[in-house]
Amino acid sequence: MLTKLKLALLISAPLVAGATTYAVAQGDGAPKKELMQKFDKNADGKLDDAERADMKAAFAAKRGERHKEMLAKYDTNKDGKLDDAERAAMRDAKATERFKAMDTNGDGKLTLDEFKAAAAQKGAFGHHGRHGRGHARAHAKPATQSVK
Repeated sequence: MLTKLKLALLISAPLVAGATTYAVAQGDGAPKKELMQKFDKNADGKLDDAERADMKAAFAAKRGERHKEMLAKYDTNKDGKLDDAERAAMRDAKATERFKAMDTNGDGKLTLDEFKAAAAQKGAFGHHGRHGRGHARAHAKPATQSVK
């Protein structure tokens, strides 16, 4: 069963994330500039097919590394994939980690100021781009384990 705090976070996180995403979209476009500097080899201000392929390959390699890390950490039965219980444990651990990062005074409670400060941070709640990195996960079943 989810605690009241987790339920409040689950309800309010999409609202804050949406506002944060909108604010970032209105910003200076720094992530796009960084990508262009990294992958635009001929410095023409555009990514041609080869440069775009390099970028996709780099992103795929990064996702592969993250996948290996998650398997190493959460694949308790060592079958090379995460079953439902292992995924729930991973989601629960990530939610606990995010909560601890937001709870700056470490009292186990989240004040409105702590929540606002966490939401104002760049990349808050892991959302990136137009739909956010977590877009597909928005419809996932919530974890049913509680964290104390």
